[in-house]
Amino acid sequence: MRTRLLLTALTLALIPVAHAATSTSTRPAQPVVQGTRQLDGQNAKVGQTFTLGKGSPLNFTLKSAEYSTRRVVIGGNVYYPKADEKLLILHYTVQNPQKTAARYYWADLKFTAVDAQDRNHEFIEAVAREGTTDKLEVNLKPAQKVDVMTVIVVPAAGPVPKLIVQRESGTPVLRYDLRTQTKGLLAPFADTADKSGATALAQVPAAKGKFVSLKWYDVRLDEAKFTTEALGGQAPGAGKRYLTATFTLKNNLGRDTTFAWSDLKPTLKDADGERVEYNQTMLKASRDEKAGGALPKGEEARVRFYFELPENVAGDSVLLTDESGRTFVFDVKGAK
Repeated sequence: MRTRLLLTALTLALIPVAHAATSTSTRPAQPVVQGTRQLDGQNAKVGQTFTLGKGSPLNFTLKSAEYSTRRVVIGGNVYYPKADEKLLILHYTVQNPQKTAARYYWADLKFTAVDAQDRNHEFIEAVAREGTTDKLEVNLKPAQKVDVMTVIVVPAAGPVPKLIVQRESGTPVLRYDLRTQTKGLLAPFADTADKSGATALAQVPAAKGKFVSLKWYDVRLDEAKFTTEALGGQAPGAGKRYLTATFTLKNNLGRDTTFAWSDLKPTLKDADGERVEYNQTMLKASRDEKAGGALPKGEEARVRFYFELPENVAGDSVLLTDESGRTFVFDVKGAK
């Protein structure tokens, strides 16, 4: 009898005072503030497995998270961050713990990133099977597991402290503190002023002879040189010459596409720091003919841009961007 009384006393001691039905406290009632209650849920860490959902539960494990500025293709859609954005890429597994088959597609889990200013950023409403560009929609057999990835577009500057994952509206959520659990950006995309690697540069240094990724194409600077030949059907003005920049465009979208002068926006910065804007003409690499047309998947096209400069002024860099605004800066000081 004494043991039972002792256990009862210990059990009551674990109940928060505010929940004790027999409390006789005369403290004044606390004010109720609407809209400030945190969603029910629990803190989680990368690598932990949780069962989410009631009617059709799924086992969820966040394997890793990383920041990126690269292109992500899922199905027919291309996701590419603008100059003031980066991508938060999530890699995770989903497993069916039920005794019957369970469907999984993008709407079955909701991902929300919360930035340092407490602004919410929802995921792209698409998921892919890990290692592919295929949209994922699958009926999981009992105990079957699938590796998945998805993307959230977030601000380019600074870390994203929090990730919230939810199975169904009104059910408990998982909260991840991402400040120490997210892989940072690498050079040359990372702003070195942010030691965490969480800030993406809007202008990225690029090396000649190496591909970099814009939204629709991978691009590579092959050659930069001066010429006085007629280009675009017109010779350079008196006392002037053209600086030409030859690029290779490669289609790595996994499907056929097209290319045209309006898809790219090159600008030349000269040795005096002045800029020569794009003349909206893209030529074939070795002919004075306009370039453009079909670009089948996996294939390449070589194109040439040209800029008029005074003959005594050298070039400094070619800045190449597209509709995203993120710019790659190619050094052309060595052009002859």
